[in-house]
Amino acid sequence: MISKIAIGSVALGVGALILAFSIFYGFKEGIEEKLFLHVGHLNVEKFTMNRSKEEPPVNINNSVLYQKRDSLPDMKNVYTYAHKWGLLKSNEEVSGILIKGLSKDYKVERWASQMVDGKFPSLEVAKNGAKELVISKTMATKMHLKVGDEIIIYFIQQPPKARKMKVSGIYNTGLEDFDELVAYGDINLVRRLNNWGDSLVGGIEIMANDFDNIDNTVEKIDEDYVDVHLFMRSVKDKYAHFFDWFQMLYNNVWIFLIVIVSVAIFNVVSIMLILIMERTAMIGTFKAMGASNNLLQKIFIYDGVRMAFKGITIGNLVGLGFGFLQNQFKIIPLEASTYYLDYVPFSFHWDAIIVINITVIVLTSLSLLIPTSIVLGISPIKSIKFN
Repeated sequence: MISKIAIGSVALGVGALILAFSIFYGFKEGIEEKLFLHVGHLNVEKFTMNRSKEEPPVNINNSVLYQKRDSLPDMKNVYTYAHKWGLLKSNEEVSGILIKGLSKDYKVERWASQMVDGKFPSLEVAKNGAKELVISKTMATKMHLKVGDEIIIYFIQQPPKARKMKVSGIYNTGLEDFDELVAYGDINLVRRLNNWGDSLVGGIEIMANDFDNIDNTVEKIDEDYVDVHLFMRSVKDKYAHFFDWFQMLYNNVWIFLIVIVSVAIFNVVSIMLILIMERTAMIGTFKAMGASNNLLQKIFIYDGVRMAFKGITIGNLVGLGFGFLQNQFKIIPLEASTYYLDYVPFSFHWDAIIVINITVIVLTSLSLLIPTSIVLGISPIKSIKFN
């Protein structure tokens, strides 16, 4: 019974650690996937002191970065964009809107899992831009709109302009920073509104092959490809609050790991002490028969490691099994407006799982040296007489 408690303690600890790390990576990857639909890994704009979302134009014909986009290191996708502020008017409501016009290089198929209804408009097909927009579910609900509805957008500029447009699609990412304000359309539409030529854009966004290595990629591109009048920023800098939140979660997971491993080790050590005390007479008998201290200590260490291995095996089965069921059946739902996701996500990183297993077995094995050292001080005569 006592050994089963030790096994259960280790199993609970390992299972909880696997779940904690898998949930962290699940949240991080799920939110990053949504964030990177709205913005690229890297953003390149003309340097300006103006903090408006409407950027000064960049001429891509004169941009070394854009002209050599196919030879950029570690790049997956390079596209251009331009923003335009406006007032959205439906039959019942008026609301501010920020249109992000995208070029044909943008991979709209990445939005498939986040589209509630409809589709993206054609990009850079019509010279004056497709008069269609993809708006968020938040905006559609607020403005009482659905796919196919016509809207009027007023643009505050000199002279003021208005455009009648159609809702071609509705998306839902749950990221309030974007869902409450941003609509997507054709970059040619923004060009015409700004009286820009076909070579002018608001900025360039880049998707890297390996986001985890983005800091090194920034250095390579900024030094060799970015023109002096342009300014490159990583999404980590532009939307730092998301990544600060990820770092806070990551720190909490490590604190959780330390606490759980400490409790599991304490339980194993305590139970090993009890087992040794219960077998004092047996140890004395073995010593009287010629067994060495080293041999007896190895026996108890082996017994402790065996319990730890059983606990680790059960913990892995429980943690991985529950994570798989959660991903398949969404057993635990979440409020998307609070957590950005509508269910608890699990992402299994095998390197992290291997580190958890090795850490637990190594620390448990080392900690067993403490209780088993008691074996060295047990006297055969006293232990047999005590019995």
